[in-house]
Amino acid sequence: MGRAEARIESARKVVAAAADLFTRQGYAATTVPQIAAAAGVSVGTVASVGSKDALFLRVWEEASTAASLGMLAQARQASGSVTDRVWSYVGALVESSIAMPDALRDYFVAYLREREHTENQARLTEVVGAIRDLFPTDREPPNASPAMLAAWTIWLAFSSICFGLAAASIPPEEARRLMRAVVEAQCAPFED
Repeated sequence: MGRAEARIESARKVVAAAADLFTRQGYAATTVPQIAAAAGVSVGTVASVGSKDALFLRVWEEASTAASLGMLAQARQASGSVTDRVWSYVGALVESSIAMPDALRDYFVAYLREREHTENQARLTEVVGAIRDLFPTDREPPNASPAMLAAWTIWLAFSSICFGLAAASIPPEEARRLMRAVVEAQCAPFED
């Protein structure tokens, strides 16, 4: 195995070890030396892959993107109104966010401490594009599409509600009510 392949394999081991430890122990209880030991690499190798925050963000964002895309594929196949399809996805996101306020808080803290979010921006664009696909197609350019604007509005509202849940400033029932109102308002122009 060459140097490049060895680096790629080491990075894969680090990310896998970090994912396992963050899942089992949570963010706060996981340390870089623990990640290194679990991956069978040095602390320096872990640092070359990313900081604890960067690893946590990568693990969280990769897992949530994969889950979102799977849920959105199911929502596209569902019968019912545009509102029903969009809510089948967004409602599930709200419920999972309500169930893990501490993990949300850890995510936002790590996100705010990190400076580089290029990979997450690409993942987010993919997810919002898949939300847009729950709406009827239109002939507008993708970035000027009313459906794309609705998809971004829904995502930004959801992100804001997640901040409120993480800060314990929005009660769960209010989060559900607010997000449902946003979905209904954004979907209304697309209903038959």
